Amino acid sequence: MKSKLLSTIGFMAALPVLMSAPVSAADLPRKAPVPVPVYAYNWTGFYIGGHIGGAWADRCLTVTSANFAGSGCDDTSGWLGGGQIGFNVQTGQFVFGVEFSGSFSDIGGGNRTGTFPGGASFSSDGKSLLLLTGRVGYAFDRALIYVTGGGAWARNNIEFNNGAGLVRDADFDRQGWTIGAGFEYAFAGNWSLAGQYNFVDLGDKNVSLAFPATTVTGNVKSEVHIATLRLNYRFGWGAPLAARY
Repeated sequence: MKSKLLSTIGFMAALPVLMSAPVSAADLPRKAPVPVPVYAYNWTGFYIGGHIGGAWADRCLTVTSANFAGSGCDDTSGWLGGGQIGFNVQTGQFVFGVEFSGSFSDIGGGNRTGTFPGGASFSSDGKSLLLLTGRVGYAFDRALIYVTGGGAWARNNIEFNNGAGLVRDADFDRQGWTIGAGFEYAFAGNWSLAGQYNFVDLGDKNVSLAFPATTVTGNVKSEVHIATLRLNYRFGWGAPLAARY
C-alpha cells in the first residue's frame, strides 16, 4: 500500500512537467492539403484572326442565246486566305456567336466545252468571298465544337470563247448562303486554332457577253466547298466561368 501511494504521489508531481513539454509537429493530426482550383476556359469575348485554306467549286454555265445554246460545267479548285472578326457569349457549356470573314481567292479552271456548238468554251474564276454567319457551339473547357451558317457574297469572273478566237469576259457579284462546322482549341492563353468546313451555295446569276453581231446570254450556277485553318486571338471578357477541384 505504501509503495502504491508513493507511485501516485510521484506521478502527480511529474504531471505539470509533462503538460508543459512542447508538442512536436509529428504529434499533431495532419490536415488534408487545400485543393487548388482549376478554372474552366471562358469563350466569351471579341476575337480577331486570320485563315488560309483550299476551295473546290462547281460552276455551270447555261447559254440561252440561239447561236451558242448549250451548257457546261467547270469543276475548279484553288486557294483562299483572309481574316475574320467575331464575338462569342458562353452560357454554361453552350457558346453562341456571330462572325464576319473576308477572303481573297484564286479558284479557277481551264476551258470547258460542254455542249456549246462550233467549238465554243468557257472558263471561270472566284476572286473573293464574304461570309456573315452565326454559330452555336458546345465547349469542353478549352475545346469547342460548333456549327455555323448564314449569308455569302462572292466576286466571280467568267470568260467565253466563241470558237473562232474571240473571247469576252465579265466580272459579277453574287450572293447566296453557307452552312458549315468546325473544331476550335484554345492552345495558349487567348490564342486558339480552328479547322472549319463550309458549303457555299451562290445560286444562279444571269450574264451577258457582247460579241460582234451577237450577244451571248445565259446564267451561271455555283457551289463551293471550303476547308480552312484559322488562328484567332480572343480579347477576354470577364472572369473564368467556374472552379473545379
